[in-house]
Parts: sequence; structure tokens; C-alpha cells
Amino acid sequence: MTLSPFHIDNNNEQLYQGNLLVSEHEIVEPLTLEFIERLVFGPEAIKCLITRHHSSRRIQLEEQPLDQLQTLWDKTFKHQITFDHAFSLDDFPNGSCWTIRVWQGHDCWYLVFTEHH
Repeated sequence: MTLSPFHIDNNNEQLYQGNLLVSEHEIVEPLTLEFIERLVFGPEAIKCLITRHHSSRRIQLEEQPLDQLQTLWDKTFKHQITFDHAFSLDDFPNGSCWTIRVWQGHDCWYLVFTEHH
């Protein structure tokens, strides 16, 4: 059985997998690279989600394997993540960066990465 894809409902700012609410607890406190790395490489259960499509109503997400995220961390993510909401792509050598949102679920953490270019 294939699981339904994840999405964020923009109306209520909640994370769903299909019709199932998986988290309504987005972490809004200031995030740090150290906190994200602790989640990515630590013992806690996490799901890595990449933004694939935006609309005014919802954000479609695609789940990525954790081991793939860990393998690409230094090259693709670590030095290209910004926690500044007023970022400029000119501040990044290749003209692209990632933002991240973190959701706390019942049994795991959800890391939602969005690429900007």
C-alpha cells in the first residue's frame, strides 16, 4: 500500500499526510544549524520532506530518505540553509539556498526543506 503524499495546508498551517493530520505543532522559535544537525544525525525519528509545489491553498511535499539527506548534508544543505526570512540569493555563491520549517509530530520530527533560486 502506497502512503499518501505530505502537504501543508496554508489555511490552518498544519501538516498532513493525505487526509491525516500529522502535526499542528510547527516549531516557531528561532531555529539554528546546530539544532537541525542534531535532528538529522541524532537518534530521534525524523522525516525529511522537500517542497515540490506551492499554491495559495497548499504546499505539496515529497518525502526523501534520511540517509540521502545525511549523505548530501555537507555538500547540498549545510552551507546553503538560511534562517533569515529576509535573505538575498546574492548572499549564496551558487545563487540558491534552502529554508527549513520544523514540525513536531506525535512520534517523529518533520523537516520541511524549500529550495529558493
